[in-house]
Amino acid sequence: MRRAFLTGGSGFVGSHVARALLAKQVAVRVLVRSPVSPGSLLNRLDVELVAGDLNEPGPWMDTLAGCDTLFHLAAYYSSDPADAHSLYQVNLDGTQALLTAAAEAGIARVVHTSTIGTIGRPDNGSLPYETTPFNLWRTGSHYVRSKWLGEAAALLWNRRGLPVVVVHPTAPVGAGDWRPTATGGRFIDFLEGRRPDYPAGGMNLCPVTDIAAGHLAAAIRGTPGSRYILGHADGNLDEEAFISLLSEVSGLPAPPAVTRKAGRRPAGLTADPARAITELGMPQGCLREAIADAVAYYEGTRKREISRQGNK
Repeated sequence: MRRAFLTGGSGFVGSHVARALLAKQVAVRVLVRSPVSPGSLLNRLDVELVAGDLNEPGPWMDTLAGCDTLFHLAAYYSSDPADAHSLYQVNLDGTQALLTAAAEAGIARVVHTSTIGTIGRPDNGSLPYETTPFNLWRTGSHYVRSKWLGEAAALLWNRRGLPVVVVHPTAPVGAGDWRPTATGGRFIDFLEGRRPDYPAGGMNLCPVTDIAAGHLAAAIRGTPGSRYILGHADGNLDEEAFISLLSEVSGLPAPPAVTRKAGRRPAGLTADPARAITELGMPQGCLREAIADAVAYYEGTRKREISRQGNK
């Protein structure tokens, strides 16, 4: 890789992918819709910004020329059924338009970022892996459905001759989750004394720096047409293990348990990341340290917010 085009670079995982690329001396061109939020790591990185929107094909697509690799991380997320149209417009139609432009620009490798939510769940309760059939269309949200369709479109482009590798990040953990992601929201809830909303079947957590490294490894060593779960071998935690680890790291007591209605969250987001570890050489950093980084980041953010309010 010499020059990479990146969508979703202002987000939590995307900004870490940008930093990992720069560390490898790869020039980075990033598609952004609007001025980057002050909280994004992207503001502190030496990247080229390109103004554009996946929903609006236009001159920005010409800037794919001269890039050899495309990392497509941009996606629209919402749990509101009223946003269904926008979800399909961005996550499916936007992906189609982007990959069409990538093929015309002669991009040599595409890494398409899907979600762990498009990995099926085995009926026997075992950990799912990349070849587990998707069986969540009926129960999945519009977000999951739109991401599954976008992934299918990306793999179809691979069959057409555009080399595409699909990655499925699990829950990213670390400092800098400014938006925050759903995982970051769980940290904030805990630190503010609320019981985090957590999948009943558990979830896989992984240091965000490892997930970023997994993206680069997929571009370099991934097999086109293949899917890789970017997760942590020791990251499959149930709710009690997650709460216990947060309590240990933060020094705060566990919030009281609450009863929630069924169907409000995925049954489980655990997974087996062995393929990415074995085939890509995806690193496996210390999950406890990543959780400590996240806790320190949010505690620092909260103190700064309190200070700003006090100075008004």
